[in-house]
Amino acid sequence: MTGTHLEPRTVGFLFVGGLAVAGSIVGSLGATSATTYASSGNGGVTTGIFLALMLFAAGVAALWTNQMAAKWGGEKVFASAQAGVAASWIFVGVLEAVTDSSLLVLLVAAPIFGTMSGITGVLTPLITRSYVDTGSLTASLARRGAVSGIAAMLGALIGGYLIHATDPGIGIFANGLLTLPLVIFVIRIRPVAALKLTRAHPSPTRDIFSRLRSSPQLQRVTVMVAAMTLLVIPLITMIVPILKDLDHAPLPSGAGLMLAGVAAGRLLVPYLTRRLLKRRQELASALWAAIWAAGFMIMFAASALIPLSDFDLAVWIIIGFGLGASRFTVRPLLTAATAKSGSERDEIVNIAAVTTIGTFVAPAGVLLWGFTIEYIGVPFTVAICAVALIAVVLALAVQLTSKDRGTNPTA
Repeated sequence: MTGTHLEPRTVGFLFVGGLAVAGSIVGSLGATSATTYASSGNGGVTTGIFLALMLFAAGVAALWTNQMAAKWGGEKVFASAQAGVAASWIFVGVLEAVTDSSLLVLLVAAPIFGTMSGITGVLTPLITRSYVDTGSLTASLARRGAVSGIAAMLGALIGGYLIHATDPGIGIFANGLLTLPLVIFVIRIRPVAALKLTRAHPSPTRDIFSRLRSSPQLQRVTVMVAAMTLLVIPLITMIVPILKDLDHAPLPSGAGLMLAGVAAGRLLVPYLTRRLLKRRQELASALWAAIWAAGFMIMFAASALIPLSDFDLAVWIIIGFGLGASRFTVRPLLTAATAKSGSERDEIVNIAAVTTIGTFVAPAGVLLWGFTIEYIGVPFTVAICAVALIAVVLALAVQLTSKDRGTNPTA
């Protein structure tokens, strides 16, 4: 899909996908605000438990997504999972708004939310390519990332103030409502190109470890995905309890503004991706972007220790912009590196394998952040994770350099 003209189906998919992304941001703000408010002082731990339940279920679902896609078709499974997202978030949003048992409702709903997101997380890259750019997975994800950045920015801005003015349940409800157009679009509109056939394996767990043993490239990508999931992503997903620990108020609108900064950074993803790929392969490019993310994390930790009460949020929004640009540049690069770790027919299987490992690591990440926020504070938690990320990146960079020298003795 070269040139400036976009296929109408591509435009439509990007639009409804953007609505769904905006909804997910509002829903996340609503759910984490609800758990933080209901926690009686330990919002980091409570929110971490909610997210851990959700992410563990996502990992289990991701494990079996390839089998479901092979049996019923990727488009049908994707549409069904998105319909599940819409129905579950709408139902829970109504309950959250009208009952006093918000924490119990959310903890019961967390595995349902996670199951749907685990399925869509595996299939979204390939569904995106089938609608957006049939020639390049990296280009399609980068283009969707730019649209998603605008949608997430608007969702964070509007959602933060909406939740602050009304109730967290309204944000949860909005997620389901804004996902409905995507469900209808995928059911009614055929993609530009059909999804490539996928292979099913009777034992997905055994298949994942077999692929990791046989592919050093997949091992490196998996380590990087796990590091980002454990060390970086909780800074974004747990922004509500993080700002609460920093005594920022009002909480939902402040978190929404910072998430808007993160989302605005996503607008740079296509440009940064193109620049990085001019001289490097996907994994090496991802390592550079991860170093940038670590740098912005260190800046955030330092800013939290300096008394900036009059304009701390403005500083955090700027840092969030840089963090969003770097973190969301890493994602499509790692996805493309994963897809290239085997034959074309193995793309979805490899993506499912890495996604599954990442989602199983994610519960440990949010729980770790939840407890460390409570007991050692936000600045030290963020700084320690940033240093750990730098260490992982340097170790992988050394491996890549050794590999390049091995394949090119004259280098």
